[in-house]
Order: sequence, then C-alpha cells, then structure tokens
Amino acid sequence: MSRKKKEWRAEKERLLSLGKEDRRKECSNYLALEKIPTWRHRGSSSAEEEEDDRPVSPRPAHLCDKVSLYKGDITLLEVDAIVNAGKS
Repeated sequence: MSRKKKEWRAEKERLLSLGKEDRRKECSNYLALEKIPTWRHRGSSSAEEEEDDRPVSPRPAHLCDKVSLYKGDITLLEVDAIVNAGKS
C-alpha cells in the first residue's frame, strides 16, 4: 500500500473517531443539518416551485421529515451523503 493511501486511511480513522463537537472545531465554516428545513417544515411549496410552471407532485408523507432541499454551497453541509447535487 502506498504511503499516501496509508496517510489517507489514518486521517479517515482519526476523523471517524471524533465526536460531533470535536469535528466541528476542525471546520472553519459549516452548516448543521438542523438548520435546513425538511419538506414538512418548509411548507407546501417553495418560491422556486411557485415560479416553476411544471406540475408539483404530492410529497410522500413518509419522506416529509427525512428530505430537505438545499440550494447553496454543498461543501459546507454537515451531512453524511448528498443525493443528486448536479444541475438538471
């Protein structure tokens, strides 16, 4: 295994062993997930949806508290995964 790969794995293990507060101390700027409204807390429609002429599909109730829509710098998000971050 290359030295660079070993260093990367060691850093990954170090970061995974840190608690939330310790990880936050390592970041100069971040946006906590709690500050991004879910579908339920965002309301029935957003300004973007109102400007869009396409029909809006109903939001599945079982996902309303699990899904958030975010427009901004995704590198600041304090999340484990980002889905469909590309333009379409």
